[in-house]
Amino acid sequence: MKLKVLQILEATGGGTARHIVDICQGLALRGVEVHLVYSPLRMDNILVQALPELEKAGVRCLEVPMRRPPHPSDLRALFMLNRYVRELGYFDIIHGQSAKGGALARLLGMLAPGRIVYSPHGFVSFYPNYSGLLRRFYAFIESVLAPLTDAIVVVSKWQINEAAILHYTHNQIRLIPNGLDLHNDNVCSRLEVRKKLHIGLEQVTIGFVGRLAIPKSPFMLLEAFAQVAHNHPQACLVIVGDGPLRTELEARVNALGLADRVFLPGFIDGRWAMRGFDIFALPSEYEGFPYVLLEAMAESLPIVATCVGGTDQTILDGENGFVVPVGDVMAFAGALDRLLSDEALRLRMGAQSRLRVKEFSVDKMVDATLALYRELAGR
Repeated sequence: MKLKVLQILEATGGGTARHIVDICQGLALRGVEVHLVYSPLRMDNILVQALPELEKAGVRCLEVPMRRPPHPSDLRALFMLNRYVRELGYFDIIHGQSAKGGALARLLGMLAPGRIVYSPHGFVSFYPNYSGLLRRFYAFIESVLAPLTDAIVVVSKWQINEAAILHYTHNQIRLIPNGLDLHNDNVCSRLEVRKKLHIGLEQVTIGFVGRLAIPKSPFMLLEAFAQVAHNHPQACLVIVGDGPLRTELEARVNALGLADRVFLPGFIDGRWAMRGFDIFALPSEYEGFPYVLLEAMAESLPIVATCVGGTDQTILDGENGFVVPVGDVMAFAGALDRLLSDEALRLRMGAQSRLRVKEFSVDKMVDATLALYRELAGR
C-alpha cells in the first residue's frame, strides 16, 4: 500500500517554492502518493512553471487561498483542507511547510488522523525586521502548536537551538538540510551573461542574489564594498533582486559615488547571473538554509557570508569561503579584500565549493524526508 502524503504550502515563492517542488517530485518518483495544497496569493514563477510538471509526475494539486498573517479566512482554509482529507480517505502524513502551512497542518491534525510534520524554513519569531512584540506573538503561537507536532524538520544546526527555545523537544526535532539539483539547464557562457549584465570581462565581480529587504542586509554589503572599492578599481558589485529597500539602496549607491560600479538589474534568474560572478556575497541578518549558497557553490564560487542559518554547514571558513559575524562590516570588507587581491585564492576556494556542494543533493534531502515519513507511519 502506497504511503499517502499531504503537503500544505502558503509561502509559494522563492526557496520554499523550490523546496516543495523538489520534495513533491522526488517523493512521487519514489512511489509515494503526493497531494499538494497551495495558495495562489504569493505564488511566483517557480511554482507556476512547476505545477504542470508536478501533475505530470502524478502529484495531485489543489488551490486553496491562504494569507500570510493570521486572518479570519484561515477558518475557511482549514474547512477546505478538512473536507479534502475526508473526501480522499485520510493521509499517513500531513506536512505543513513554512509558518502558515505549519499552523494549518497542526490544526488539521486535531480534526483528522495522520502524523503531523512541520517545516518552518525560517522561524518568524526570530525575524530581525519584526518588532519585539510581533516576534513574541509568533513565539507564543509556536509554543502552543509545538505539542501538536509529531516531527519538526529544521534545515540547519542553527535552527535546532531556535526550535528548542520555542519548546520543541529533542525527540521532535529532525535535521534535514536543503538539497540542490546539481544539473543546470543554463547553457549561457560567462561571456554571454556578462554582456547581458553590462560587466566587462576584466572586472572582478562580487555578486549578491536575494530579496532587497532587512533580513538580507544589502546595505551591509554595499558599505563593505565601498570600503574596498578604492583599492580594487577593477572590482564591481552586482545586486540581483528586488524588494522594499531598492529605492533607498539606489540612493545610497549614488551618494557613495559608486553608480558606475554597483549594478542593480532587478529580479532575474539568480543561478543564471552567478555564471558571471567571481565572488558570491551573502550578508544576511537571518537565514534558514539559503538555496543561493548551494547555487553559488555549484557555480564554483568562493563565498563571503555572515554566520547565520546553514552557512557554517556549507562554508568551511578558509577553505571555500569566509564566514564573518553578523553586522560586522569591517570583517566582511576584509574578507572581500582578500578574495579581490588573490585570483589563485578565488579559484582554489571556488573549486572547493564545487566539491562540497555534492554533499547537499536533492536525492539526499528527499531520501531523508521519506525515511522520516516511513518512521512516523510505521512503514
